[in-house]
Amino acid sequence: MTPSTTQNKHLNKTFFRWFVLPIIGALLIVGFWSLLAYATRDVAGVILTPLETLKTIGAEAKKPNFYRAVFGTLSKSFFSFLISFSAAAVLAVASNLQKWVKSVIGPLISVFRALPTAALILILLLCVGSRMLPTAVAFLVVFPLSYQNLYAAIENVDRDLVQMTRVFGMSTARRLLHVYLPGVIPAMFSSLIASFGLNIKVVIAAEVMGLPTVSIGYMILISKQGFDFGIAFAWLVIAVLISFVCECVLRIAARLAMPYRYPDRKILKRFFCKIGRVCRRIVGRANR
Repeated sequence: MTPSTTQNKHLNKTFFRWFVLPIIGALLIVGFWSLLAYATRDVAGVILTPLETLKTIGAEAKKPNFYRAVFGTLSKSFFSFLISFSAAAVLAVASNLQKWVKSVIGPLISVFRALPTAALILILLLCVGSRMLPTAVAFLVVFPLSYQNLYAAIENVDRDLVQMTRVFGMSTARRLLHVYLPGVIPAMFSSLIASFGLNIKVVIAAEVMGLPTVSIGYMILISKQGFDFGIAFAWLVIAVLISFVCECVLRIAARLAMPYRYPDRKILKRFFCKIGRVCRRIVGRANR
């Protein structure tokens, strides 16, 4: 078997896994969504069909508060996630260096994980007010998950490899760069992908209950109060799409940061290069 034949087989498998299977999954979701919308039409009429949802989103996008609401929720989500993930990273490192830190942090993590989100929103609404509510709730929900994932990643770094670097006199900076960082990055991106979607969901829930400034939660709330349940459903779909796009960006970043774990990155690059060459040929022939 020639190398070109092997590369083409890998390219076909990658194309099937990256494009064909996700399209099949999306079609199944749209089919189930349509059936559910038609089945509940006479009962509630809250769930719009995919086509109706697209029309409603298009109508909402023409309103002046649309982009303000989207960027308002995204800014709160990024800010709260940055704080919670940074605090989790610092405390995870400190817990691995000093075990007494883990003993102090452990009960707090258990309490944060056990707190019901709805009750937490109501309590923090009275303590910090509606303006800081989404950030505070997202921090208390995402921080325990990020801390445990990062702590486990640091703890699972090969101790024999670390001891070998000490025997050979490797500096602490090089040890962190060449041993700890490659061992922690996969778990870090897994934690990012798992917790960022949760972070957006918690922020929107806090926005709905906390009466904040213009945001996705605010748009859902005023739609519900005006009995425009179709618009509220469209905003829920917008929130899902935003979370999906952010997850895709994080997955692409993971592949760029860890090419040794994702060899299909080179195959995809060749695939897109071929698509680009084909498009250029089509455009060149059309201009003749």
